[in-house]
Amino acid sequence: MRWLPLAAVLLAGAALADEAPPVIVHARVEPEHPTIGQRFRYVLDVSARPGTELVVAQPADRLGDFDIVDFGVDPPAEHDGRTVVTRWWRLVGWSPGEHVIESPAVRYRLPGEELRDAENDPTRVEVASVLGNAGEKADIRDIKGPEPVPRDLRPWYLAGGTLAALVALALAWRWLRARRRRALAVPPPRPAHEVAAEALRALRARRLPERGEWKEFYSALSGIVRRYLEDRFHVRAPEMTTEEFLDATARGDTLAGTHRVLLGDFLVESDLVKFARHVPALGDAERAFVAAERFVGETAPADRLPEETLRAAG
Repeated sequence: MRWLPLAAVLLAGAALADEAPPVIVHARVEPEHPTIGQRFRYVLDVSARPGTELVVAQPADRLGDFDIVDFGVDPPAEHDGRTVVTRWWRLVGWSPGEHVIESPAVRYRLPGEELRDAENDPTRVEVASVLGNAGEKADIRDIKGPEPVPRDLRPWYLAGGTLAALVALALAWRWLRARRRRALAVPPPRPAHEVAAEALRALRARRLPERGEWKEFYSALSGIVRRYLEDRFHVRAPEMTTEEFLDATARGDTLAGTHRVLLGDFLVESDLVKFARHVPALGDAERAFVAAERFVGETAPADRLPEETLRAAG
């Protein structure tokens, strides 16, 4: 009878399906190779036999080395006689290189049994630098000729040092006498957020985006924000690359998570214009300027905000 071989195949497929684990966890990332500061999706698919009770852990702020900026749950679906539950998280990372994300814990209970732990699915994520692999070219020059023998200037150095010391002593004595006569009133330094706000107003008045001077505009804008970070939080931001600075603020408690994400988006976009020859639109420049104003306003000390800002916050 011709239906016997087909029936044997169907029975064999059913037997293999019964041998599959009760719960299968599969994780993936979209896209597979994000850049530093780029938001990407981490998706967790949990496939279970019908009637299985599932308990999926929900991370709070971070998943592995990445900050969580959003998450959600897709409606359950049926596939090959199993129920598939999908959860996703939107992540962002600040350190280039290879990272491993351990999938959130999944527990399940079969009818009439105790809770069990499902086997997790670690996922490797390669975070790329926004500047790519471009390196500096070697600068090969010819060998210089021999240098002439220098003159012995040590006697002159000794005489000059002695004279300078005498002059310094005379000036110090004169300064001490003047200090005894009057107390020098040194005005306190201006708050960092006021200096940054004034610099932002001056930059807007230059109207660089309207003239198409994108690189000068983004360089000046990122310089204002970096100087503000140095004066406000004592972070040597002007001496760090974007990746070093974002990695330092991510490890410490200098900035809140929302401010790190806002600053990361702003600095990454500035680097794309300055180093990767990205040509933005006027709307992009306005959005970057508003992001800088918002960052300065939200991170300024509460007791030194302008009265109108305090009334708006109240």
